[in-house]
Amino acid sequence: MMKNKKQKLNLKIDEITLVLIVTIISIIVVVYDKINEPIRMEAEKITEMILNEHDISFANNGVVDESRLEKIRNMDYNDFKKSLDAKNDFCVYMEDGNGNIILAKGTDRLDCR
Repeated sequence: MMKNKKQKLNLKIDEITLVLIVTIISIIVVVYDKINEPIRMEAEKITEMILNEHDISFANNGVVDESRLEKIRNMDYNDFKKSLDAKNDFCVYMEDGNGNIILAKGTDRLDCR
């Protein structure tokens, strides 16, 4: 009878440990998502700005404006970043259907090529 009570007590401790582990993992996941959310939001903002009708965009409805694209190609990365009002470093890399690089622009810390 005493042995049966010890087994139940051990089982409860294991269940509590499991609940604590799951809770800690859940907290870590939530915190990680909160930390990376601004980066994802900025990436979406940059994508929208270069692909839709904005001052810095070079494509609209899937059609690339060659003169605007050339302007961005000739821009310094820091000027491009400032014109996008980006806070974090980024890389813009585009290829055509044949694998030719259309645009590769980004910080030196990121390998954009």
